[in-house]
Amino acid sequence: MKLTPAMKIILAVAAICIAITLITTNNIATVMVLHGLNTTPAVATQGNNTQQGTVDNSNQGGGYVDNSASVNTNTNTSTGTDANASTNNNTATTPSGSTSTDNNSSANNNADAQKPSGDSGAAQSGKLSDQQVVDLYKTAMNNARTKSSSVVRVKDGAINYKGIVEAGKLSSVASTLMGMFMAKDANSIEAKNEPWEKEKLPDASALTPNGLQKISYEEKGGQYIVTLVAKNAVSPKANSDGVGSLSGVIEESQITGAIGSVPGLALEGISIDYENVTAVATIDKASGNLVAFNIDAPCVLKIGHAKVPLLGEVNDAKVGIQVITEYTIAY
Repeated sequence: MKLTPAMKIILAVAAICIAITLITTNNIATVMVLHGLNTTPAVATQGNNTQQGTVDNSNQGGGYVDNSASVNTNTNTSTGTDANASTNNNTATTPSGSTSTDNNSSANNNADAQKPSGDSGAAQSGKLSDQQVVDLYKTAMNNARTKSSSVVRVKDGAINYKGIVEAGKLSSVASTLMGMFMAKDANSIEAKNEPWEKEKLPDASALTPNGLQKISYEEKGGQYIVTLVAKNAVSPKANSDGVGSLSGVIEESQITGAIGSVPGLALEGISIDYENVTAVATIDKASGNLVAFNIDAPCVLKIGHAKVPLLGEVNDAKVGIQVITEYTIAY
């Protein structure tokens, strides 16, 4: 049985609600594709103004940080009534000690200051802007969904997210049942290497930088390694910006439909809180094709009230589930 991330979350609900029949046929492995996110404060200077920002120092940072020693002195003199008309005298001291002076007169020397913070550094350094990275990812994912000759789901599985299992008097039973289909930990993973339908890869057509909390990339040989982290979302819709564009999601109707065949089982107040959903895409620079794709989708599934046959009722139950999947794509 091929199970989508959505079905695995349905199984998590079944574990909480003791719907054993939804668990027995499941066969899940998992893969560790966990990406540490390390940010440190950096100071960028422009003219006489100092701005505090954040620089990504992870391996996925895409070389946003230039550690060469340099000193820029900018003197801006406004003339006439146009505040954008200015003369810049830029003196740069390089690590070797050489000094160069660039005197430029321009009708608008504040263009870089007017750009979004995510793009100005990229434009100055020759690196891709956030929008360009997102566009690169969207094109690559679309190529995989429409042009690839084969997709292999290398590894796939679920682990308990942050150890969250809260189901009142049923917590111990739920934990036991979850152990039937969740991997114990990331070190317990086994490869699946099974064919996968390319159309089931995430549809990223609605993705924008606004739906993401982190956008980074690095160039490695002839490939781009793109890392995208979605903004946290509660019960997102499939194919929506952010989480819905990076990963398969499940909606309340799917859960209630899946447990509808269990007599006497009722759920109310269902929500799914997705946190730090991370996609890592390996993209061939020459063709723009996606050649590998990893998704790490943690969430906390919450149920306001559950009525369980023979066992009674449970209020404010929740379980953490982290679905981790790895694909390779050929053309």
